[in-house]
Amino acid sequence: MNNDLFLIAVNLTRRCNLACAHCYMDAETRLNEDADELTTAEVKGLLDQIANRGNETMVVLTGGEPLLRKDLETLVEYGSQRGLALVIGTNGVLLTAQRVQSLKAAGTMGVGISLDSLDPEHHDGFRGCPGSWEKTLAGMEQCRRQQLPFQLHFSVTEQNAHEVPSMIAFAKASGAHVLNIFFLVCTGRGESMSDITPARYEQVLNQLIEAQHDTEELIIRARCAPHYKRVAYEQDPESPLTRAQGYEGGGCLAGIHYCRITPEGGVTACPYIPDEEGNIRTRDFWEIWDSAPTFEQLRNPQLEGKCGACEYQKLCGGCRARPLAMGGTLMDTDPWCSHTPTGRSLIEPLVENLSSDIAWSPEAEQRLARVPGFLLKMVRKRAETHVRELGEKEVTPAHMATLAARRFGDQFPDMRSGGSPPGPSPEGTSSTLPTLAWTGEARNYLEQLPGFLREGIRQVAEDVAREEGRLEVNMKLIQRLDEDASPKQRLAWEPDAETHLETLLADRPPQVLMFVRPSMEAAAEREAGRRHATTVSREDVERVVNTSMAGVKWEPEALARVKSAPDFIRGGIKKAAEFNARREGLEIIRSADLTRFRNRAMMRAVRRMKGFGMQELAFDAYEVARERVPRLKQNSQAEKRFAEIREYVESRQSPDGGGLGLLDRELLERMKAALKGN
Repeated sequence: MNNDLFLIAVNLTRRCNLACAHCYMDAETRLNEDADELTTAEVKGLLDQIANRGNETMVVLTGGEPLLRKDLETLVEYGSQRGLALVIGTNGVLLTAQRVQSLKAAGTMGVGISLDSLDPEHHDGFRGCPGSWEKTLAGMEQCRRQQLPFQLHFSVTEQNAHEVPSMIAFAKASGAHVLNIFFLVCTGRGESMSDITPARYEQVLNQLIEAQHDTEELIIRARCAPHYKRVAYEQDPESPLTRAQGYEGGGCLAGIHYCRITPEGGVTACPYIPDEEGNIRTRDFWEIWDSAPTFEQLRNPQLEGKCGACEYQKLCGGCRARPLAMGGTLMDTDPWCSHTPTGRSLIEPLVENLSSDIAWSPEAEQRLARVPGFLLKMVRKRAETHVRELGEKEVTPAHMATLAARRFGDQFPDMRSGGSPPGPSPEGTSSTLPTLAWTGEARNYLEQLPGFLREGIRQVAEDVAREEGRLEVNMKLIQRLDEDASPKQRLAWEPDAETHLETLLADRPPQVLMFVRPSMEAAAEREAGRRHATTVSREDVERVVNTSMAGVKWEPEALARVKSAPDFIRGGIKKAAEFNARREGLEIIRSADLTRFRNRAMMRAVRRMKGFGMQELAFDAYEVARERVPRLKQNSQAEKRFAEIREYVESRQSPDGGGLGLLDRELLERMKAALKGN
């Protein structure tokens, strides 16, 4: 496997204006300068190194919140002048009109904006900042007005997984070019969060692939979800979304075609595999990329467990960060995959055929050279197949343009050549048709809509009014259009089901009802269909949103033990227990299971301590680990967590040094004996 670098994420800062519950940076919310951040000159030096090997690597400048870096435009302009494609990853709160203008002028190819719910209250709670939802949407609107291409980033959790169909509709309406659906890897501040269940994971992946099949104006991608490739192949072996057809993007690229740089210059395979392979302050970046041991392991994986026996291992390979985050090794089974290997032969990636019977014109070769590396083999194959089907012998730019138009229509701009995204005319520009009069009530309705919807709805309403010979737009017309556009329920609904849905959506703002209600109704009807019913019940509605048990039931006594644990470990205990239960095929977690999982975890910790050369059960283990484990160095959150643990344990230690309040004497003696023994 080649190790071309398609994408590099540069975390410019740990500073952030929000405090997101899931942030892998595990950073404090702080606005002060960090003296250890890479300087402007150091980032420019990295961009020089990347550009010196070629300009096919896309550079994502992210954080923290990169817009807090005062030199952001300087860095974008410098990288753009070196021929690199630079994009910004942001929470969108600081995307004012002036900032969008300056980023675009500097050469920013696009921005990725994080939006985690269509419900402002949920998004603000997830992001840890009231009012951030409105500011993020305002940032999207500024990008649309100033024609700076943007994509949406949506992180799936148990609480918002039911919003995926709504978010797809929202992304289309907003003018986004891409919707990236991120699947949480529980590290950093997200360490104590409950991930979505494997069943829900599979369901969402199927939704995304079906939605992409039916959608031409929006690119829909799954991130941190290599199973996407397996599901796509299961649905259609000829799917262009897999390596079997030459598509190298998507899936897990960590250490193979992707890496990230920490704010202090460390190089890691991905944000969720935190151990550093080197630092650009002391070693050449390409030396690290070409020879890092972990990268070599990821490029030539010797997968273990279920992943090592799977027929899809070369298409998918599983997420390598998840087993690591759960206390396993890099090559262990991905715990969030529900597929059972069938024993069939391995499905092989496409091998590029450079001795094809189809020739390429010099102009077409030149155009092919501008295609990102992860698409190269797929584009070459599709173009040659197209020409062969036409009975011709040479690929020309016209053939490539035909294929591009067939895939993207007029919705995908050539951003390297300065193309602009489609959409309504920005405010302040003239329209080909005069604006009709609007009644006061209708105008108030229009002004209350999100900005990204306002122009499109205005045009539709005025077009219909003109066709009907009207001289104005009034509320009767708006209401009729709204009713015509609203998806209709296909099944009968029990009154209790209707009432329950109304309760769930009570007090939601208009934009939530516009996108969420139709998708929830459709999802509830699908649930009814699965049980071969013709009427939607309250239970069908509840199944759409109720996934809090993560696919495993709890015995009351066991759940009570978890709830009695200290706050700082409660979430981790629950998550680890559910993972172990799924791995063992348990349907219910009992108190005895919880004890067994705990004991196994403690003995694994003892083995780690013994590997550090320790022979006594003492808090010195943390001091040793901090020196040996890069992710613990200068990690304020780890320091805080350790202090909480130490305070808790010492406050409950018995006079004879025996019980710790959490561990029984028998287990303590086993741990001590294991440390002293061989």
